[in-house]
Amino acid sequence: MIRHLFMILRLVGISLLAGAAWVAQRPADLPKAAAPAKNGKTEDLLDNLRQTAIKRAAVIEISEAELNRHLAQTLSGKINGAAGGWIAFEGVRVDLEAGYARLILIWKIQGQTRTASVDLAVEREEDHFHVEVLRGAYGHLRLPRGMMRPLYPSLKVVTDALDPEIRALFQMTKITIAKDKLVLDPRFPSA
Repeated sequence: MIRHLFMILRLVGISLLAGAAWVAQRPADLPKAAAPAKNGKTEDLLDNLRQTAIKRAAVIEISEAELNRHLAQTLSGKINGAAGGWIAFEGVRVDLEAGYARLILIWKIQGQTRTASVDLAVEREEDHFHVEVLRGAYGHLRLPRGMMRPLYPSLKVVTDALDPEIRALFQMTKITIAKDKLVLDPRFPSA
């Protein structure tokens, strides 16, 4: 009787692991990037951020689609070594929700799209901004933030590539993440 119970528990455990693996392999739904302008010219997001930080005149809004277009233009990657032949880095997309941003990393592995994402929150403490990882997912498999530790090297590469944009962004006085837009307030706080 006990032997049959252990057999059933093993079968349930293997079924759960197989189900988790299947859910993790399904890529996340990707937000759209803005189409390039018809005349071929697009606004330079980095320059806009820098000018806004210098002028400190008005609140600006950056749409999710515009942010994703900039990421698609800015980030390109190549995986070196033996894995480079069957793994290709496809880019990064951002899905802005009220209070947090979901950063989605996209790879093609042997022609199949795979994703991993982290939910990030930004808050200001005195003169410094802090970015906190809230939770994440491999494909559609949602996990707590501690399980996202294997993504840290990839996130470090992305933050290094976007260092000028991040520095310009953190020159703002207030950063608000709203549904489908990023609201930046460069004005000095009123006394």
